[in-house]
Amino acid sequence: MTELLLIRHARSTANAAGVLAGRTRGVHLDQTGKAQARELGEFLASVPLTSIYSSPLERCVETAKAVSSHHPNLAINKDHELLEMDYGQWSGQKLSVLAKKKGWATIQSNPSQFRFPAGESFLEMNARVNTAIDEIFVDSSKGKSRKIIAVCAHADVIKAIIAHTLGLHLDAFQRIVVDPASVTILRQVGLSRFVVAQNVRAAGIIGSLGLRESAAILGGGDGSSHKRVR
Repeated sequence: MTELLLIRHARSTANAAGVLAGRTRGVHLDQTGKAQARELGEFLASVPLTSIYSSPLERCVETAKAVSSHHPNLAINKDHELLEMDYGQWSGQKLSVLAKKKGWATIQSNPSQFRFPAGESFLEMNARVNTAIDEIFVDSSKGKSRKIIAVCAHADVIKAIIAHTLGLHLDAFQRIVVDPASVTILRQVGLSRFVVAQNVRAAGIIGSLGLRESAAILGGGDGSSHKRVR
């Protein structure tokens, strides 16, 4: 049996500023994100991880390091295929500005039909990241021992992986919420793969049970956009 802990990076400076970072270099965790990463690392300290993978972007590596600090014998495997979507000309722009663009409605309802100007399409991202996850599962399935693997990546990447695992069309992936520093657990037994838990945060699942309104924010947002329903 193999389990993957899909970890979204903790809150970044771009998340806090409402900017779509994409693959922009030099985007780090902000102070809130650093605290989230430390808490997540402590939360996973007792989990017998067997390996750690990460997108090579700084915000993911910083989150992965907070996890690996409690597992000093494990190196962080930086996997280019886990990179954030290439948002092309949209990268670095405010989400409030992007939400007014013509393509925004397509992204929310039919993302499989959209390609970012000078960037990647959702279909290309979906194929890339799910091929990477398949390869990680295949590599880890060798031998009979149980494997628990941490994979630190980005919100849209993780949403695409979840949708694929559940057999959902890519156009449904915007209905999935993945907050900063959250964990989604995939389990594979034989040829069968399951979503065991989704969007669990170190603080526990109480927040997930609080009846929140969710918005399909490109890039996943900073986790504060869920409004309590009274």
